[in-house]
Amino acid sequence: MNHERDDAALNLPVETGTDETWPRQPGPPEREPLFNIPPAIVFIVAVTVLVEVLVSWVLGDNAVTALYYYGGFIPARYAGSLSAEVLPALTSPVTYAFLHGGWEHLVFNDIWLAIFGTPVVLRIGAFRFAIFWVLTSVAAAFAFDIANLGVETLLVGASGAISGLTGAACRFVWSGSGGMRDPALSAIQRRLSIVETLKSREVLLFIAFWLIANVVLAGLGVGVPGQAQAIAWQAHLGGFLAGFLLFPLFDPVGRAAA
Repeated sequence: MNHERDDAALNLPVETGTDETWPRQPGPPEREPLFNIPPAIVFIVAVTVLVEVLVSWVLGDNAVTALYYYGGFIPARYAGSLSAEVLPALTSPVTYAFLHGGWEHLVFNDIWLAIFGTPVVLRIGAFRFAIFWVLTSVAAAFAFDIANLGVETLLVGASGAISGLTGAACRFVWSGSGGMRDPALSAIQRRLSIVETLKSREVLLFIAFWLIANVVLAGLGVGVPGQAQAIAWQAHLGGFLAGFLLFPLFDPVGRAAA
């Protein structure tokens, strides 16, 4: 979901038959909307909502079980009893991000996605964003896998990829005056180095809040019908670190931006 803003020259019309003096005095500048959600974010939200609609109201129990089993990420596929399942092993590190453990889980993730995904998309564009989303999804999944080698437990939810977007946003959102209030302005701010980021009080406070929130949410857990805990802090941490460290590889703006 990507919007570009162009600053064009102001061409004022010439009116006749009036006493009005030109050029007309400019009025107050239009305020940016709080959220100008790009199409890429809308697309992901739409897909996740569609999947949850199918799970909640359309598919039968057997179909829902199969969807979670083959679409969800299971560590046992890589070093355990399910290691013969080649196709799900290749696809589930991405598809699990479009499955959720209920409407509450979905709504929370999609709100977080809109907040932190918007400035990232506006900055790097939809194509880079798509690759970055896949990369952080995979990184989150295998961080979960490392902590649960060979275990038949199920991971679902976009939290890992969204944590990657959150880590990426930490590299530039608080480097200027844009902040979270103006994603379009934040998107053109310079990228902070790792050292600069870790010296920023705003970033450190946010990361502390994010870590505490993840510990609390992981303790609560999110259930999937007929399955065990659906999300884990390991996936969130893996996605965050991947987004935080790898974001410069996708960033066309860089550290020289104003």
